[in-house]
Amino acid sequence: MASSSAPFEYKARRFAGAHARGICVGWDKLGQRIATGGADSVACVWKVGAGGEAKQETKLKGHKAGGIHGCCWDPNNANLLATASSDRSVRLWDVRSGTSVGKVSTSGKALRAAWRPRGDAIAIGDDKGQVSFVDVKTFQVSSELTRGAGAAGFCWDAAGDALLVANGTGHIEVFDYPALGEPINEVKSHMGEAVCVAADPTGQRFATGGSDAIVSLWDAEAMCCERSFAKFDSTVTSLAFDSSGDCLAYASEDGCIAIVNVGTGGLVHEEVARPPARGLAWSPRGRWLACVGLVGDARDGREVLTIGHLSS
Repeated sequence: MASSSAPFEYKARRFAGAHARGICVGWDKLGQRIATGGADSVACVWKVGAGGEAKQETKLKGHKAGGIHGCCWDPNNANLLATASSDRSVRLWDVRSGTSVGKVSTSGKALRAAWRPRGDAIAIGDDKGQVSFVDVKTFQVSSELTRGAGAAGFCWDAAGDALLVANGTGHIEVFDYPALGEPINEVKSHMGEAVCVAADPTGQRFATGGSDAIVSLWDAEAMCCERSFAKFDSTVTSLAFDSSGDCLAYASEDGCIAIVNVGTGGLVHEEVARPPARGLAWSPRGRWLACVGLVGDARDGREVLTIGHLSS
């Protein structure tokens, strides 16, 4: 349901045939493909049209049982995709041929992946709360970040100079990269666990979501909280800024997806997902939001949802 103050009308596209349970989603740098990872340990690549319609292009198979929990695209090459799996490995794929062109083992189950905006490294989070950094040229682990509170979620800043880490004590820690070491900044963001964090593409703000059901919006330079959103009643599971940094989408365990205006704090759009969406990702070239984790028709598999605007 869109709010009456929404600047444009919304439409939703659903496409089936993906996974038994979708876990992660990501757009390529051109905004033409979506990659999804699921509990079936398969990554699916979809070609997305201008109207949000999608056609499955290929399936990437190679991970063992356990599920693909993280996926991210090379910011410089729209044909390279990285996947992180609980089989304790990260794979690099050429989606044109559908083949794995690189593999590295991780010490724990690989649950999260984020490609550095500069394209030279991939941050991988595991079930032990450790973050490993994979050098893209050698496809080997080049450095590691281990924190006592663990890393529940993380993201790169817009420039790729720092990694923002959400931890189990409700704090957001900011680490200089590649120096790492002790955090260069730290804020208390949530009363419970800080679950997820997202940086906007302008470098001006970042947002955090926690087990206290709150989303907090922060000024990245002053490290002060600008506003909070407490719309839902359960843990915030995923966050994503749109390509302009004007809108923030977030999802929670109670099955709702909200899109809010960053400048005004007003609700732009709301969607209900049953069961809840596990991953969110905005298209880099438009205003389409991809969501995974939705139940589809039993005959066709599960759905991926894209939400976009009809007119601006």
